[in-house]
Amino acid sequence: MSTSASSAARSVIRARLYDGRTSGARDALLTVEGAGHLAQLGVQTSAAARSLPFSGLVIGERVGETHRLLQLADGASIEVLDNAAFDAALEAAGVSTREAPIRRLESRWRYAALAVLATLIGSVLFVRDGIPALAVRAVRLVPPQVDALLGADSLQVLDRGILHPSKLAPDRQAQLRAIFAEVAAGSSPDSGHYRLEIRAGGELHANAFALPSGIVVLTDELEALVRHDDELRGVFAHEVGHLVNRHAMRMLVQNSATALLAAGIFGDASGITSLAATAPSVLINAGYSRDFEREADAFAFRWMTARHIDPGHLADLLERLQHAQGANGSEPGFLASHPHIRERVQAFRLQSEAAAKH
Repeated sequence: MSTSASSAARSVIRARLYDGRTSGARDALLTVEGAGHLAQLGVQTSAAARSLPFSGLVIGERVGETHRLLQLADGASIEVLDNAAFDAALEAAGVSTREAPIRRLESRWRYAALAVLATLIGSVLFVRDGIPALAVRAVRLVPPQVDALLGADSLQVLDRGILHPSKLAPDRQAQLRAIFAEVAAGSSPDSGHYRLEIRAGGELHANAFALPSGIVVLTDELEALVRHDDELRGVFAHEVGHLVNRHAMRMLVQNSATALLAAGIFGDASGITSLAATAPSVLINAGYSRDFEREADAFAFRWMTARHIDPGHLADLLERLQHAQGANGSEPGFLASHPHIRERVQAFRLQSEAAAKH
C-alpha cells in the first residue's frame, strides 16, 4: 500500500449511519482504505464493521458546510460529520467526486480572481451584446395586441401629465396627417395602422417620437420650426423607421430584464405585458441607442432619395432643432434620445451631396 493510501486508512472520520428502515441514527467511524478503483469505505459502528467499495456508493455533493450524504446500495445512508477530513481522505486515496475540481479551483485565489474577472467581462458582454440579441428574439414573440396596448396607454399617460391639445389650425393638422400617411404608406405590413397624433409639447418642446402600436407624436413646437414640408417628410420617415424596426418595443424589452429572459430564453412572452405600467416613463427617460438612430436615419435617407427629396432638408431642420434646444437651456424630452445631432447633420449633408452627384 502506498504512503498516501496508508495515510488515508489512518484517517478516522466521524459519521452517523441511518439504516433506511427507522428514523434513528447510530454513531459511526469511517475510514478510506485502498486507492484508486480498489478504494473502499470502512464503516464501523458499535454493532458491526464492514467495508464497502466506492463503486457501489452514491457520494452526495457537498454544498457549503452542510454534511455530505452517502447513499448505500441497501438503502441505508451515511451522514459525514467532518467534511474536510473526508475530502482529504478521498483525495489521498485518489477517489474523485463531481465537485472536487471546482473546490480545488475555489481554494486557489488566482483562479478565484480569474473567475471574478471572467464574470465581470461576461456580464458586460451580456449587457452590451446579449440583451439586444435576446430582445430581437423576444420582440418576435410579442403579439401586435401588446404593442397596441402599450402605445394607447402610453399616449393616455402622456396626455394626462405632459402633452396638451394642439393649437394648430384644423386645416394644418389635416395637411400634416396627409403627409404622414404618404410617408407611412407601404412601409410595412402594419403601416395601415400607423397614425399621427399632434400635441402641444409642453416640457418636451420641439419634438417628434414614435410609440409602440404605430403612433407617431408631433409637437406644435417642432412644426413651428419647419420651413418646408419636405423637412417634415424627413422627420416622419425617421419615425416610421423606428416603427418598422419596432425600436420602441425593443427598447422597452431591453429595459425589462425579467421579461426579456422569460421571452428570449423560455419562449414565454406573457411577462412582457407587465411593461404597460412602466412604458411611458421608459419611453420618455431612456434614449434610443445609436444603432437604433442609425437604422431610422438610414430608412429616412432611403425613403427620401427614392422620391428625389433632398436629405439636406432634414439636416436643415436638425440644425434649427439644435439651436432651439440651446435656447430652451436643455434637451427636450424625447429628442434627448437622438444622440449626436451634429454627427447626424453631417451624415445627411454627405448623403445630400452624394445624391446630387447622381
